Amino acid sequence: MTLVYLTTNKFKVREAEMVLGKQYGIELEIINPDFEIYEIQAKTCGEVAGFSAQYAANKIGKPCLKSDTGLYLEMLGGLPGPYNAYFDKQIGYEKFLRMVKDEKNRKARLEHCFAYCEPGKEPVIFIGETTGTVAQEARGHDGRWHDFFFVPDGETKTLAEIGDEDPIRKNTFFGTAIHDFAKWYKKNIEK
Repeated sequence: MTLVYLTTNKFKVREAEMVLGKQYGIELEIINPDFEIYEIQAKTCGEVAGFSAQYAANKIGKPCLKSDTGLYLEMLGGLPGPYNAYFDKQIGYEKFLRMVKDEKNRKARLEHCFAYCEPGKEPVIFIGETTGTVAQEARGHDGRWHDFFFVPDGETKTLAEIGDEDPIRKNTFFGTAIHDFAKWYKKNIEK
C-alpha cells in the first residue's frame, strides 16, 4: 500500500523520504496536488493539518498524510504559531528579526504535526515539539523561515546550521510526531 503525502515543501519531502521511506520502509507517493488544499485558521498546527488531511482525502478519494509546522513565541503571545508560512511570506525572517531585536524573552516552542485521514473518516493527528530560543541573527542555509533563527535548547546553532552539517540530525529537533505516526501506520494500516 502506498501512502499519499501531500506537500510542496522540499524540506518536508526530504524528511519524509529519510524518515518514513528509508527508516520505516513506508512506500510513499509524494504529491504536489493540482488543487488548493485549504488551511483553516486555528490555534494549533494539529487542527490545521487535520482539516487539510481530511479535505484532501475526501477530494481525491485516497488516504492522505499532511503535515504542518508552527513556531510559538512567548514574546508574541504564541504567534506566529500555525501562521508560520504567512509570516514568512509577508515579512520574511530578516524583517522579523529586526522587529524583535530588542525583545528580552526569546523563548520559543516549535510544533511539528502529522495528520493521517481516510476518505469519510476523522483524521488521526500526531504532535511533536521542541523548545528553544530565537537567535539575534539569521544563520545557516538549510531550511525554511524558522530554521534560520530557531536554536533548540542545549544547542548553540540554529536548525539551519545543524542542517548544513547533518540533515538527519536536524530532523531530531522536530519532536517525535513523524516517528509516532510511522509506528502507528505500520501497526494499524500497513498490516
